[in-house]
Amino acid sequence: MSVSRLTLLSATLLLLIGAATLTEGLRMASVPRNCCFEFSDRRFPLKRLESYKRTSQLCSNHAVIFRTYAGKKVCARPSDPWVQEYIQRFDKNTGKQGQL
Repeated sequence: MSVSRLTLLSATLLLLIGAATLTEGLRMASVPRNCCFEFSDRRFPLKRLESYKRTSQLCSNHAVIFRTYAGKKVCARPSDPWVQEYIQRFDKNTGKQGQL
């Protein structure tokens, strides 16, 4: 095999590996980090909750994630009446969602 042919083969191989790595990186970048797969059935005391955030639309389940003052994240269904009430109270007091 000649040197130029070996160089071309090596360059092609590097290009394919680079494209595969870039594609995988882009795919991982579009995966949401905070999705909920289990939901709390109990109503948490509002005074224990620090903030809330809605999950990404890329998540399979729409949810609200409450963050407690202890740093725990609690997933809740946005259709639950107590969740809607808490969201209204947070929005009224702070004017926006919190950070997780």
